[in-house]
Amino acid sequence: MTSVKLDPRLYAFRDDLADQRLRDRIAARRYVAGTEATVIVGRAPVWRGPAPGAPLDTFYHYGEPVRVFDDAAGWAWCQSEFDGYVGYVASAHIAAGKPAQPTNFIATMGSYRYVAPDLRSEPIDFLPRHCAVVVTEIGLISRGTEYVRLGGGGFLPRACLSAAPPGSADIVEAAERYLGCPYLWGGRSFLGIDCSGLVQNALRDLGIAVLRDTDMQRDTIGTAVSVSNELELERGDLIYIPGHVMIYAGDGDVIHADGVTMMVRCDPLAPLMRARDLSVAQFSLRRLPD
Repeated sequence: MTSVKLDPRLYAFRDDLADQRLRDRIAARRYVAGTEATVIVGRAPVWRGPAPGAPLDTFYHYGEPVRVFDDAAGWAWCQSEFDGYVGYVASAHIAAGKPAQPTNFIATMGSYRYVAPDLRSEPIDFLPRHCAVVVTEIGLISRGTEYVRLGGGGFLPRACLSAAPPGSADIVEAAERYLGCPYLWGGRSFLGIDCSGLVQNALRDLGIAVLRDTDMQRDTIGTAVSVSNELELERGDLIYIPGHVMIYAGDGDVIHADGVTMMVRCDPLAPLMRARDLSVAQFSLRRLPD
């Protein structure tokens, strides 16, 4: 067995059970291959343990493929096929089976899914930007708005969909879409997002999949760079300080999901540095390739 310590956020292992791909790396009483499944709610909370009282780590989103290693007492122990995050979700939030090939994606900041093709009908839940959906029927007109029927049930306004994943010109433009969004620990959507979730979502607009948490991102995204002053920062640089990440927007400003004011903001960098008694030289910076 390897002596390298594996991160339980990215590797599925417990004392009693582990992903069979870890057979040569970790000791467990039993190994399983896991089974394919798909998230069937807009936002599925992912807990560190099989109980709501456990720490909340992140969310899986509608249409996200997951691999299920254990399902018992109403809890499924899963790993996301999108960013590799491991955790427990309510069994009712996933459907077993190979994920269907998506036909469309949520291209707006999100859309409500309705029980009927009518804006006055009951909303089932909220599907965030980037969610993959399977459309089975189009051309359902109500009050001048066209709706589509989803294979998993419910209806969406067709105007919120695109045939390809949505995108932005650069990471700053993508992050600006979330300005004013409420802060939510573990959040990855317009209904609530945290600092590393903002970076993950913004880069997803560029077709770049990255890991979920700040420490993971700090060590893996782009290239590590060092600067001696603020003038050497470039638009789109990722600024990591302990427990937080900010996106440099240029002209001395940063965009970040701020846990103090509890919202996504564009702020001058200099006052933030003074408040934390930090200099630019103390930042951990990651720069994206051109």
